Amino acid sequence: MSIRGTSSAVGRARPVRLRAGLRAALDAIDAPALVLTGRLDVVATNALGRALLAPVLADDRPNLARFLFLAEDASTAFFPEWGRVADEQVHRLRAAAEQDPHDRALHRLVGELSTTSAPFRTRWSSKRLCACHPPRLLVDHPLVGPLELVREDFAPIEDGALTLRICTAGAGSASGERLRILASWTQESAAQENTAPGRAHEEEGKTSD
Repeated sequence: MSIRGTSSAVGRARPVRLRAGLRAALDAIDAPALVLTGRLDVVATNALGRALLAPVLADDRPNLARFLFLAEDASTAFFPEWGRVADEQVHRLRAAAEQDPHDRALHRLVGELSTTSAPFRTRWSSKRLCACHPPRLLVDHPLVGPLELVREDFAPIEDGALTLRICTAGAGSASGERLRILASWTQESAAQENTAPGRAHEEEGKTSD
């Protein structure tokens, strides 16, 4: 299930630039992986992370909270445990606001979600949200179906404002097999792009220069 060297920054406006070392680490991870800000912006993914989160990345400003609350039809289909995921993400946004109360981008995000989403407004004003973050993550992927994943979040030493998230499936599990299928399809798609006539012509042009 190895897909390496294909990390990508996502979204049109990205105030965060990844260090070369963090980008290299992202490329080297042999599992779905992504980098998040405290505002839940998806800054970058590796190839398998991009395949896993395809519905989230369909937005031109990929952000987990926007996906959850502004694209509810898609997000409730993708996250079978939508309510729990929504509670957790609101808790994360609240924690980010407490850590940096002057984050204007976060204020704009909260304002946008509060204006547009009643479920977000209810959660944001509630004081009873659970702060725990269970490592289990259930998704219903549009290509390979249900996946039960274990999510681990890491704080890079030199990038304290970012979170490196890695998702894995149990060895020998049905989810692990589906994840391997997704990885295989992703590899095949990348290979087809690399051998497309336009790409081949482009590479020939580079060689002749």
